[in-house]
Amino acid sequence: MRTIRKAALVGVAVAAMALSACSGEASQQKEAEDQLQEEVGAYSMTEATDLPEGLIADIKERGKLVVGSKFDQPLIGQKDTATGKIEGFDAEIARLLTMRIFGEVVEEGADANLEFIETTSENRETYVNDGTVDVVIASYSMYPERLESFDFAGPYFHTGQNVMVAEDNTEITTVADLAGKDVCIAEGSGSIGNMEKENPEATITPLKDYAGCAEALENGTTDAVSTDSTILYGFVSGKPGTFKVLDDSNIFSDEPYGIGMKFGETDARMFMNEMIQEAFDNGDWDKAFALSFGAAGMDQPEYPTIDNYEAK
Repeated sequence: MRTIRKAALVGVAVAAMALSACSGEASQQKEAEDQLQEEVGAYSMTEATDLPEGLIADIKERGKLVVGSKFDQPLIGQKDTATGKIEGFDAEIARLLTMRIFGEVVEEGADANLEFIETTSENRETYVNDGTVDVVIASYSMYPERLESFDFAGPYFHTGQNVMVAEDNTEITTVADLAGKDVCIAEGSGSIGNMEKENPEATITPLKDYAGCAEALENGTTDAVSTDSTILYGFVSGKPGTFKVLDDSNIFSDEPYGIGMKFGETDARMFMNEMIQEAFDNGDWDKAFALSFGAAGMDQPEYPTIDNYEAK
């Protein structure tokens, strides 16, 4: 699998973080982001010549794709307070889908064809069903039971659930050590059920989002945070020396991230699956990874196998 000059990317990412603390934060940070983008290169995704009826045709006619995204998860979906841009791997997948539908991405002004709406684990299914968003691209795992109520394209990424603790914590080294401990998990997340099965003796404290859980861990009001390792990795990279993730041998679930949409949108799902496969084939997935996880030093994993399942 291709490697995109990781050392240079990490250097640019570190420079971006350093620049953000200086005066003129927004302009300096944009300069660093532009350097990173130049290093990675432009996407190759092209506009589709044939769009299926239903959701995709409706998006094209409206002139805008509305995506439910996390705004609080570093490396996955996070709103940059200085620039207002949504950054992270999921946001890049949304941009690739926009390119596939419209041929380009415009995020500002009257002609914008991509809009991000903040979506949490608790409200994402409501937002899909009531039409607030067209799709959810927000670390949304394609659990078998969810396929009975929603359509999912993908997976476009594979991860698993793990545990994050304070950097200086020596008591919790395995999932089993969470017995009798307080574990913070976002409300509405499938991670709650996973933890209940894996360690029923852990005390689960749900909060609105994982940013709140990370804050609770930092101030000592919870003992641990548990969810997908990619999400935890983002918080560790955002505050070096504050948190740590348990060894990968503790991963206890399978989390295939998919693009969620209303149930019955089979044609749209297949269209998006073709887009994801194209991103694998043309190197765009590699570039999206380099702009997010790769820039923080994470090793690039293998591509997941797309699930072209039969509708339930």
